[in-house]
Amino acid sequence: MPHDENISAHTIYILSAIELEEVMACVHELCARALSAQSTAILMWDADLEMFSDQCIYGDMKGEFSELVELYLGAAADKLAAYSGDEPPISRHNADIRVHLLDLAWLENVDRALLLGMTEGLGKVYQVRVYFKGELVAVVLVAGTELPDPLHTQDLMSGAPIALALSRAFEMKELQRENERLRGQYEEIEEKTSSMEEQTLKLIHDITARDSIRMKQLERERLVYWISNAVRSSVHIKQVVDITVEKIGTTFGVSRCLLLRAEASGPAVSEIEVHEYIKPGLSASRELFYTDIGREFIRLALAKETPESIDSADLSGGGYFNVAFLRELRIKSGLIVPLVMRDRILGALFLQDIDFDRDWSIDDISLIGSLADNLSVAIENAELHLEREMQAVTDGLTGVNNRRSFNENLLKEFERAKRYDQPLSLIIVDLDYLKKINDQYGHMAGDEAIRSIGAVLKQSSRSTDFVARYGGEEFCLLLPNTEIDMAEQLAERLRRCINEVTIAEYGNISASLGVSNFPLHCDTAEDLFSQADEALYKAKSGGRNCVKVALQHDTEADAGAKV
Repeated sequence: MPHDENISAHTIYILSAIELEEVMACVHELCARALSAQSTAILMWDADLEMFSDQCIYGDMKGEFSELVELYLGAAADKLAAYSGDEPPISRHNADIRVHLLDLAWLENVDRALLLGMTEGLGKVYQVRVYFKGELVAVVLVAGTELPDPLHTQDLMSGAPIALALSRAFEMKELQRENERLRGQYEEIEEKTSSMEEQTLKLIHDITARDSIRMKQLERERLVYWISNAVRSSVHIKQVVDITVEKIGTTFGVSRCLLLRAEASGPAVSEIEVHEYIKPGLSASRELFYTDIGREFIRLALAKETPESIDSADLSGGGYFNVAFLRELRIKSGLIVPLVMRDRILGALFLQDIDFDRDWSIDDISLIGSLADNLSVAIENAELHLEREMQAVTDGLTGVNNRRSFNENLLKEFERAKRYDQPLSLIIVDLDYLKKINDQYGHMAGDEAIRSIGAVLKQSSRSTDFVARYGGEEFCLLLPNTEIDMAEQLAERLRRCINEVTIAEYGNISASLGVSNFPLHCDTAEDLFSQADEALYKAKSGGRNCVKVALQHDTEADAGAKV
């Protein structure tokens, strides 16, 4: 996999990690895959104490590498604390990555021979300084025989949110340590005097509440950043939606979180799509939304253009939604937030609580609305990507597959037929008298005739068949696992259906059809096409508006012998 794709693929996992050890492991995995690093050391920098704090070493050469890391820890701390350097200034608002070759300039008091001996088996060793909002966060030592050059390494690592992830995780680790320290103080105070118990408990409660609020804020900031980054970096919408729904559900502590999507079809909905997160121990509700009453709920939910809460009034039958369906969900409260993009509703988030009647705060609704906006962008990007892919393989006039996709599918289906010893039939359809229609009634009439044939082929073919416009007035219908007699019957039915189509002023149109079959008529995909094309030529020269089948191998040989 290319370096850039490795960076993009690991971005989601780095941002999903919470504990510092998890983030460090993700950074090592990123270095191993994107930089071909054999060993990695992540050394967290405590800016307040101006010294290294948490550290982890990974890799194949861990023993040799550990000695170099110990040497670095002893020699580089003072220099890092005072370092200003001659490089560009560190950003005060963004993350910065600076990569340098580890040499004697950074290990001034180390014997040159000793350093060369240590690094001889490690290949190149880079010192990667990681900054966030102008402050040094960590130093990552990377070793390997196939590392890119320092500038390329810096560009690759800058493409991942390493600084943000390490900074947040270290901050959370510090909060945990502070909590442990405060708990230790509390236990010490409790041992010294029982008279201060009530005041101490209040102090601990206040501190814990404050830290809990801060931790919740950090988690929500992480969620917003993760979704924003996922929107920019991924077109795999199902993965983004599934993880987003789960993260919203866990962050807000709800019983269930769903994303509901559907296509409006008059007073009903179709093509329903439901993504669901459920709290451990609860039953899923996804299948309920495919029932008639569930479809009606989705239709009503997608008609909402602003957030809508579900409370006791709705559950008692005085609200907008069907109370029987809400009771079947066993919820006590809920929140519906629409996904809107350019005045188009793309779906709705549905958060449910089954344990209590939650009073949704303005901040909660605002944050979920912001997440819904980001998710709307992700969905629209994925739809545009899919549309571009479809345009590459679809004929613009008829909506069926184009020549390029037919050629690819012909080779694939032919190889499958040979491998599994199955028949494969091909029908080539050619509109009769297109030039006459264009000359006498104009190209719009000709286009209408071509579109009509495409529509007949789509409506009359099976789900396993492959319909394509090959060019001009010519269409192809590929029929997997179909014997010649069935293909001939289908061709005759298509001919009759086409002959029933009427074009204004011109009247009924007609088409000529040629049919071939593997293994009856050919040994290669090219011959399958040429045999059907030859049969089509016989149909055209034999009066048009008819079906002709290719000659068998043996029949052709006999005919040649008689001549």
